[in-house]
Amino acid sequence: MLIALSAVYLFWGSSYLANRVGVRLVPPFLFAGLRFFVAGLVMLVIAGLLKQRVLPAGREWRDLAVLAVLGFVACNGTSIWAIQYVASNQAALLNITTPCWIALLGTLGSRAHRPGPRALAGLVLGFVGAALLIRPGTGHGDGGLAPQLWLLGSCLAWACATIYLRNSGLRLGLFALIGWQMALGGTGILLIGSGAGEWSRLHWSPVGMMILLFQVAFASCIAHTAYAWLAQRVSPTTLGTYGYVNPVIATVLGWWFLDESLAPVQFAGMALALVGVALITWRPSGVMAGES
Repeated sequence: MLIALSAVYLFWGSSYLANRVGVRLVPPFLFAGLRFFVAGLVMLVIAGLLKQRVLPAGREWRDLAVLAVLGFVACNGTSIWAIQYVASNQAALLNITTPCWIALLGTLGSRAHRPGPRALAGLVLGFVGAALLIRPGTGHGDGGLAPQLWLLGSCLAWACATIYLRNSGLRLGLFALIGWQMALGGTGILLIGSGAGEWSRLHWSPVGMMILLFQVAFASCIAHTAYAWLAQRVSPTTLGTYGYVNPVIATVLGWWFLDESLAPVQFAGMALALVGVALITWRPSGVMAGES
């Protein structure tokens, strides 16, 4: 268990730094699209070797397409585009809002539930913290406010994918399920990159390819598998600790390698957001709650 948790912490926590550097060397949509398309193919090959059912049937194709668009095109494709203009530490901290979106969306639909006072307080603190983290015109690539708002939108897209997956009837094996989402999502992102003319701006470099391979092997294949393995064996509270640890790792790495820093008001926002997420995800001892 410790090895799996460490993989999620280190590989997802360092992926913000890898993305920030990678998009300087490879056009962003090609960088994201190639990462997920290749990782998806690898996961599907593993599924076949493990004798899992690989080919979806009937409406499973529709569900996989929705999950690929929400979880990979709208979420990861958008966030990797935005990280051209947003510091890696700030991007990681804005992603803390994902549990807040999931809790908010959980109040809707046929399986809706009313959040208790603690969760409501967490939602308020989480979104107030996110508002303090946003810093328009800070000079991170002249992107202004828009890329930061796109990052928040990508968190909402991931939350929508999480809720959709929880209510879907997919019965594929673990590796096939992850593999198809990545492969289809990567294909969609590559089509966007092609439409944006990124192939003409692609220049292969050893460093860029090393970062891309790191993202494929470690941040995609290994970390996603470790996370899914943990989801079946540990409590949601233990699993949710990545939401606190990963932003800290990303902040330290951004400061160490890229000389990134946070303004005092952003430190306050980080503290509020972390407390808010803790209030939302914490469960009393012995109480289990579902989390995707």
